[in-house]
Amino acid sequence: MILFVHQYQFTNMLKPQLNNLSHHHSLAPALLTQGKKNLIPGNRVVDNIGSPSSFLSLSTLAFPTRPTHKSFRSPSHTRNSISQIKAGFGDSSTASVTQTISLKAVITVQMTVGGVLSNLTVDRAFDDIGDLLGKSLLLELVAAEVDPKTGLPKATIVDYAHPSGQKADDLEYLAEFEVPEDFGSIGAIMIENEHRKEMFVESVVIKGLSTDPIIVSCNSWVHSKFDNPEKRVFFLDKVSCLPSETPSGLKQLREQELAILRGDGAADKSREKKDRIYDYDVYNDLGDPDKDPELARPVLGSKDYPYPRRCKTGRPRSKSDPLSESRSGDVYVPRDEAFSEVKDMSFNAKTVYSLLHAVIPYIETSVIDKDLGFPYFTAIESLFNEGVNLPSLDNNGFLGNVLPRLFKAFEDAQNNVLLFDTPEMIDRDKFGWMRDEEFCRQTLAGLNPLSISLVTEWPLKSKLDPEVYGPPESAITKDMILKEIKGFCTLEEAIEDKKLFILDYHDIFLPYVHKVRDQKKFRTTLYGSRTLMFLMPSGTLRPLAIELVRPPGNGKPQWKRVFTPSWEATGAWLWKLAKIHALAHDGGYHQLVSHWLRTHCCTEPYIIATNRQLSKMHPIHNLLHPHFRYTMEINALARESLINAGGIIETCFSPGKYSIELSSIAYGQQWRFDHEALPADLIARGMAVEDPDSPHGLKLTIEDYPYANDGLVLWDIIKDWVTNYVNHYYPEDNNNNKNLVETDSELQAWWTEIRTEGHADKKDEPWWPILKTPKDLIGILTTIIWVASGHHAAVNFGQYDFAGYIPNRPTIARVKIPCEDPTDDEWEVFKRRPEDELLSAFPSQVQASQVMAVLDVLSNHSVDEEYIGETCEPAFEANPEIKAAYEIFSGRLKELEGIIDERNADESRKNRNGVGVVPYNLLKPFSEPGVTSMGVPNSISI
Repeated sequence: MILFVHQYQFTNMLKPQLNNLSHHHSLAPALLTQGKKNLIPGNRVVDNIGSPSSFLSLSTLAFPTRPTHKSFRSPSHTRNSISQIKAGFGDSSTASVTQTISLKAVITVQMTVGGVLSNLTVDRAFDDIGDLLGKSLLLELVAAEVDPKTGLPKATIVDYAHPSGQKADDLEYLAEFEVPEDFGSIGAIMIENEHRKEMFVESVVIKGLSTDPIIVSCNSWVHSKFDNPEKRVFFLDKVSCLPSETPSGLKQLREQELAILRGDGAADKSREKKDRIYDYDVYNDLGDPDKDPELARPVLGSKDYPYPRRCKTGRPRSKSDPLSESRSGDVYVPRDEAFSEVKDMSFNAKTVYSLLHAVIPYIETSVIDKDLGFPYFTAIESLFNEGVNLPSLDNNGFLGNVLPRLFKAFEDAQNNVLLFDTPEMIDRDKFGWMRDEEFCRQTLAGLNPLSISLVTEWPLKSKLDPEVYGPPESAITKDMILKEIKGFCTLEEAIEDKKLFILDYHDIFLPYVHKVRDQKKFRTTLYGSRTLMFLMPSGTLRPLAIELVRPPGNGKPQWKRVFTPSWEATGAWLWKLAKIHALAHDGGYHQLVSHWLRTHCCTEPYIIATNRQLSKMHPIHNLLHPHFRYTMEINALARESLINAGGIIETCFSPGKYSIELSSIAYGQQWRFDHEALPADLIARGMAVEDPDSPHGLKLTIEDYPYANDGLVLWDIIKDWVTNYVNHYYPEDNNNNKNLVETDSELQAWWTEIRTEGHADKKDEPWWPILKTPKDLIGILTTIIWVASGHHAAVNFGQYDFAGYIPNRPTIARVKIPCEDPTDDEWEVFKRRPEDELLSAFPSQVQASQVMAVLDVLSNHSVDEEYIGETCEPAFEANPEIKAAYEIFSGRLKELEGIIDERNADESRKNRNGVGVVPYNLLKPFSEPGVTSMGVPNSISI
């Protein structure tokens, strides 16, 4: 572990070594006229940043108004040349002679789709003329400290940048400055875009000092001044400090930038593409009642339907439902969250958009009967060797580039062919999906290893109201269990020795059974279910029983039935069908809760709060930023076409129109921030207990639990990195003897807003961690980073390899199990052709093709994926101690790769090694592009 010394005075760290430069004296040039406005140094008054009406707290900021300063340019721009200039502080007769140095700034602008360099238009012609005249980007250097004599901000140093060259897809601009020697440290730059279109500015590098170049990593859209007169402010990479340590010349800019991102004073109207405002709203945009009353959906984010908050778009309310927001083609995200326009063509947001808007609709229209199931198992397998013809789909060239895995080229075919790769699980063992041991193994090393929990009480009993849902006692009896575990132990011993485990979807699904079944135009069914498993001496799990329950209703009493592995034909087929229903329940819960709710949905409030309350100068903002990239754009796309009314989730998963509503119920009943930490989650589910003598301080209930085994190593690596980082900026032995965490105004506002605004429906829960000490902060940050990286990777990137073969993880069970109140004819049909009953339970051909296409894309790593610990952020690079800590962090992640490889090769670990068994690689930090079932990106990027 690295021990950090408390950060020394900020100005000393930033101060350029101007005194080390060689000086040359020359006469000052003539004073520029007042009419030469473009060369007048910025006054640093409110008008340079935004109108006073844009900020609510201007009266408290006491922003000074200063006389206009004149700017002077040396006739020579030789590096380090010094000129004598008259400092225009008011009366020129009192001007003094000052030495200057020459600096050059190189601005790198990316040539993007839709940006200033994208096409030939009238605006582009004006912009080209502006470039020729030297008016393209106006750059201002901002001093880190105020003038010690006046206590006022120093005049900014200004120059227009002009194009200087092109490298690949980047265009470089050059600005040159004469900087007075007493200017001091540069703390920030301001940019005004003189073009008529926005520009994506990657970086600004200032050269000419005897020290290393000054780097400003922007990676941001800079709007046209014709759209918004506000200048953009960017702080230097090495300007990373707590609010109390902010250099005096930057304090006001720090507060103003946060006010802009909060939208203080902004009109309450539809957000525009160029806006940078982060604000909260409820999920009232999933339905589309104006299009069809059947598409109305309840507002999620209320007493009845608690939910995290999303980013506010400001769209008007729908005409037919004043509680719902109207829908439009594009869903607003703050401008710098829209990365798909500047990323590589294979970037996931682009891929998902192409899939949802071009491919999925054509799959539906290519099959006449949407409910048509697979007539035989070989028809499912044909998806991997024959594909699906999409004759009416245009633009195959574009889609072939964006979706190369799905669209294959056939020289002798005119049609577009959607051809799926064989998932790894089926490639290794074609019949693995049928085996009971594989059914159980995937609860520990599959797609949803976050639901299995320890049985601690007997008998199993529901907590639902028996007056509404019938007798609460489970139909799984002691005798049934003893029959299955006879020879190993008694039921009491199994519970005492922690050998009995359960997937319990009884209480969460049972209230929705009749609602789901009553849906018109949607073939589906649902039960409350319990799946019981026993830990064998080999360390693997054996299924004991599956219980399916239908509550009373529609004139029928409660129905419940227990299914067990059987050695006679009827029982064996019913057992297979019961597993299909249990898998559909687990698949739905995985997608709606373990994946969407607990990662995508719950992370969005963290992102909003971070941008609203933590300045880009704040070290915690810098720590979290790489773990938040792309998430808001992906979430917006999901709300538009994936989780919306009539979207893929509703049309392909068992709950149908109640799918996202069910995730709200799960949020209200089950979600706790403190349990999102991996160790706490394992303990809460009975899968581990605290043990200081065990690795990671936990003793696992099942020793060979691949998700937990690898996850705890990754958790500790993340926590150690966060600990080093936090202790550097919040040392307990600071010179002021203050609790820096408690006195950090931005940090406290951030944590308060996450709880009271971002997760407002749970703001009064007692389990929220307090934030008073560095230890508290380390726990909170480690949890947030874990959810965005390790947790998401574990439940996302294995989706195609585990669920791409529909029988292994069906997303829906479309028909009830044959023994539920059958007619004589129905029972005879089942007895005569049980395989038909199994096939009819699977998703339809349309549903299967749509789900497989989506899972293929969701499981895919783009070529420019950003993996955890792979690339050191510029803000980390700028601080030697933080850079050293990051290198240790990165090195340990590389070691984790080897640890996982060793575990997968260990034949004693039967839950990840064996004949036909897919190795557990989902938490290996790095990956090649494509569908690999490995790789942990920094953020929820898909």
